[in-house]
Amino acid sequence: MAVEIILISLLLLGIVVLYMSDIRFACNAAGQRIKLSLNGFKGEDIDQSEYGEGEAGLNESIRRLLQITFNIGHPRAVAAFWIVSLIPPLILFMAVKGRASGLPVIGMCVFTAALPSLLMLGRLQTLRISSSREGKILLTELIDNYKINYFNMQQAVEITAANIEEAPNCRRLLFNLSKGLNRASGSREIKALLNDFKFSIGTSWASVLADNMYFALSSGIKVHSAMEDLLKTVAKAEEVEERANRENNEAGLILKYLAPICYLLTVIGGIRYFGLTAEKFITYQFNTAAGLGWFITSVFTYAAGIVAKRFLTRNKLDL
Repeated sequence: MAVEIILISLLLLGIVVLYMSDIRFACNAAGQRIKLSLNGFKGEDIDQSEYGEGEAGLNESIRRLLQITFNIGHPRAVAAFWIVSLIPPLILFMAVKGRASGLPVIGMCVFTAALPSLLMLGRLQTLRISSSREGKILLTELIDNYKINYFNMQQAVEITAANIEEAPNCRRLLFNLSKGLNRASGSREIKALLNDFKFSIGTSWASVLADNMYFALSSGIKVHSAMEDLLKTVAKAEEVEERANRENNEAGLILKYLAPICYLLTVIGGIRYFGLTAEKFITYQFNTAAGLGWFITSVFTYAAGIVAKRFLTRNKLDL
């Protein structure tokens, strides 16, 4: 049991470290929301621009992630997210309550409650990885269209979004950015749109690109030289990544296939060589506290390992 607790703790620690910036963003947003509410109770006037764009609390962060990861912008999407996060663990807890020891049940319920968030973060990580590897194509097309359209960044973004077929993830982000720019009425709205664009990719080169786009859109400054330097840097980073990419799939294959196969072979061996019947196996495994507890622990550990591999073995292309 102690080994499982240590492995689960290391998994949670790894996820926290990997998404520290996103967690810090959500915590800061929630803290600022609380501060605004307290100041509102005191009757103080607050300048909303002091606290940045779009930082309206945890629900706003969830809405933003749902919009970016699954393109769900319905007003009730956040409420549906909370329902999906809370109802299944309650059902699971009521189903196994009293049939297994407390710690495995609590661990499985916590994992079930966190599963929608993990899926959303996993989707975000997948999109970031795919988008980060399209940086060279994106920059090349954007720079060319920026020059062709007489250094008009808004037109360059719109044309690039319509023509950049080799980079589908960045194309989607540019489409959303282009639609937002057509509705934007000032530098604050442009800044918020570029913050979403930057957050969707989550790399340093995307941050530099967003800053250059902001200067071009808000002030009309020509940024083609800086963008060309950024393109050269991204191209070099891509070459280094290609040389260093020697991914070993053996550990992933063992984790994904060998673990459940070993469990099935254990059951088959017990039935064939030790006189264990299928009825006895089901009874011992699912109708006793020890058997059900270890089964829940095994499933939880296996799922946690799959999640950890998904989060930690693929990297973004960054500078």
